[in-house]
Amino acid sequence: MAMATRQLNIELLPAEQLLREFLLDCSQLVPGLETWITGGWVRDRLLGIPSSDLDLALNNLTGKEFVTVLQAFFARPEIAQKYSEKASCLGMSQPYFSRAHIAKKNPKMSKKLETAGCILFGLDVDLVNLRKEVYDGRSRDPDMEFGTAAEDASRRDATVNALFFHLERQEVVDFTGWGIKDLDARTMRTPLEPKQTLMDDPLRVLRLIRVASKLGFSIAPETARCTLDPEVHRALDTIITRDRVGAELDKMMAGSNTETAFDFLFDFHLYSPIFFRSDSTVLENLASQHPAWRIQSASSSPWPRTWPLAYNMLGRILVGQSNLSHLIRSYENIEYLWLLAAYSPLAGLRQALRKEIVREAASSIKASAKAAKLLDDSLGKFDSIRTMVACFEEQAGQCCSRGECETLHQDTAKDNVTSFQVSLFESMLEKYANFADFVLYQKLQNAVLGRPLLNGIEIQDLFGLQKGGKYLQIITEKLLKWQFDNAEATKEDCKKWLLQEKYVLGLPTTG
Repeated sequence: MAMATRQLNIELLPAEQLLREFLLDCSQLVPGLETWITGGWVRDRLLGIPSSDLDLALNNLTGKEFVTVLQAFFARPEIAQKYSEKASCLGMSQPYFSRAHIAKKNPKMSKKLETAGCILFGLDVDLVNLRKEVYDGRSRDPDMEFGTAAEDASRRDATVNALFFHLERQEVVDFTGWGIKDLDARTMRTPLEPKQTLMDDPLRVLRLIRVASKLGFSIAPETARCTLDPEVHRALDTIITRDRVGAELDKMMAGSNTETAFDFLFDFHLYSPIFFRSDSTVLENLASQHPAWRIQSASSSPWPRTWPLAYNMLGRILVGQSNLSHLIRSYENIEYLWLLAAYSPLAGLRQALRKEIVREAASSIKASAKAAKLLDDSLGKFDSIRTMVACFEEQAGQCCSRGECETLHQDTAKDNVTSFQVSLFESMLEKYANFADFVLYQKLQNAVLGRPLLNGIEIQDLFGLQKGGKYLQIITEKLLKWQFDNAEATKEDCKKWLLQEKYVLGLPTTG
């Protein structure tokens, strides 16, 4: 491969400069050792983006071997004192060297390399040897062997991630000849033929999308065409574990450009391979019960067609200035809201396939228990929320008491504050914005924190009951609703009201 003629330098920050000094000092113990910083750190620093994650590639040691050398080197009293003093002068906190670990290779999970890592001077450092792929002619899966920096660069997922920084010379080298050009053009391109790169590790499809959306890059046309290849989709579903798929998706949904990432997933027909397993019972039911939802892998149209309506609306709400936008942005786990948007095309199947949809999310993208519960609650309360908002609109905000709206808001605020938005069309946005205005006007945004003034034991004592039961939950809910319509009520007021309502509260006839 031709090397780019343009060479760039990166001015190291104090912690990076100290790391460089330490590594070069230690390298004197290993004859001929050459160290490169590779991957995202080089790309981001050239773009002016700070990065504390560094991938180091070594020419004649494995990561496991070098981390052992580093540990022994730092254990020397004179070395520990020297670098501890330097780190202290820079205001760093101890420990300066920690969390050394080995990540073993696992071919079954498409993890073909054993890597090592540690924290050095506050920087996350991963260590691995430079490598090349060697094919024996009988298998598509290559063996990994020590390689040159140029050979290592050629097997990266994108040219902008194949830029290397020579630690001793402190210069950036573009072995593919495209990295600097693509960085300037803000595009993602594979160093080798796209299908070869993607089939080698199908997870690279998601990495390309995640980095492109994060940086606002495009994906080169020839690379984009290969992401549409059904064979690549099948490989992503069958070769890559769902844990790794979920981890990449989590990074997308936790980022600041999730809407763009979802656009890529939609345009590249990746909705089904990501959000469903190929043997999903949900897909089988969709095909049998709703023929219009049948997925044709060779279709030229992205599926499902309604999906962008949901995630585009959520994206618009998150950047808006309305009370609705402020309410939504206050939710602590925004990534969960994107998960709701992801599964919103299935909201129409909530009656027949609710549990199956939730189980699919837990299996296909390894959604956390909290995220799965949020999805379940959102589908379960979908109809009651729509009914309440419609009623509110028809009656110009007068259809429900403060307590009734409080009851609804309690159902949604804790885990699914936006469950009523993820499947709505543009024309419905104003209705929900008006409802959010009412919630804030009535100071109900923290309603989930509300508690009844009387606890279960106090209610039992009030009515002379010896034991609790299901009736206590009903009474507590009614009391809490009454409290919100009587915001100044005291404990004594609550007792008085309960005694007045004694015959309609469903109390047991005996204690």
